[in-house]
Amino acid sequence: MRYYPVFLDIKGRPCVIIGAGVVAVRKAEGLLKAGAVVTVVGAVASRAMATFARAGRVNLIRRRYKPGDLKGAYLVVSATDSAAVNKAVYDEAVSLGIPVNCVDAPQYCTFIVPAVVDRDDLVIAVSTSGAAPALAARLRSEIEAVYGPEYAVFLEILGAVRRKLLKSRMRRDKKERVIRQLAASEIPAFIRGNDCVGIDAILRSSVGAGYTLAALGVRLKAKGRRPVK
Repeated sequence: MRYYPVFLDIKGRPCVIIGAGVVAVRKAEGLLKAGAVVTVVGAVASRAMATFARAGRVNLIRRRYKPGDLKGAYLVVSATDSAAVNKAVYDEAVSLGIPVNCVDAPQYCTFIVPAVVDRDDLVIAVSTSGAAPALAARLRSEIEAVYGPEYAVFLEILGAVRRKLLKSRMRRDKKERVIRQLAASEIPAFIRGNDCVGIDAILRSSVGAGYTLAALGVRLKAKGRRPVK
């Protein structure tokens, strides 16, 4: 294993992207979704990046990168097609002790970004350590087919049950057994079918009468849509 897998909490953290093209937009979307405060430096901005800037989602500095642009950054991404710029960004980031990723230039990376299956709080990452991104993308597609959007709801239910159990007087070993039992249950299939009655039946039989979707504060919407509380 070449890289140590880790998930970073970047909410509210300043992150810098060098480059403002199409690839930079994808990187900005991921950082923004994780709650980062994003600054983009690029002489030429794509339409999407300009839209982000107008909406106040990113701070867009319309010029070429120059030394000093990374000061204060928590994380840096270089999304340019210039090897010279990538190296300069890498050198500055390393000198400042800032994690840096240069897209498609692993020699100028202190971290790499995996292919990700995103199901809200359930996040599954796949990496080939940069050797074959196409394979990582294929595996991601296969995983997405198995773990669909229903797993975001499933995790919401499990989390709500766990929080309620932690406040109960149930023995610790029984609490753990209940959670394992629910994690192995067929609740995802019932979520796909929008079957609240079936889900409640599993919850009551596994945990008790006080455990239903309503009691847990979880409400399903129309089939195929994201659930809301």
